[in-house]
Amino acid sequence: MERWIHRQQVRFNEVDAAGIVFYPRFFDYFHLAFEAFFGDCTGAPYHVWIRDRRIGWPTVHVETDFVAPLRYGEAFEVRLSFPKVGRSSFVTRYEVRRGEVLCATAAITAVTTDLDRMASVEMPAVVREALARFPGG
Repeated sequence: MERWIHRQQVRFNEVDAAGIVFYPRFFDYFHLAFEAFFGDCTGAPYHVWIRDRRIGWPTVHVETDFVAPLRYGEAFEVRLSFPKVGRSSFVTRYEVRRGEVLCATAAITAVTTDLDRMASVEMPAVVREALARFPGG
């Protein structure tokens, strides 16, 4: 199963009093990987899509499961795949892994949006092609 991988490391400010990553931080990890994917796979960094092209991908639905903790200093990967792609929307499936240990999963639905009109638009072909390279399952 083909997935796009973004490597990260838990920083000090991301852990709570229990010494593990505070669960909302996982959403930061998801989005950091999402932005990196755009820069690596669509020919333009995410900020160019947002600021210059005025196309964005706001989240409209989230499903998440937390399976195992992450601790300060641990290296981990966020693996992305795109099992469902429509005319304007798509689902990004995220897996956070510390080595072979699954720590969290998420399925996040985003909609291609004209940021000036705040209206759904058809996904640009280059984005559709990038998503199609990592269909997951």
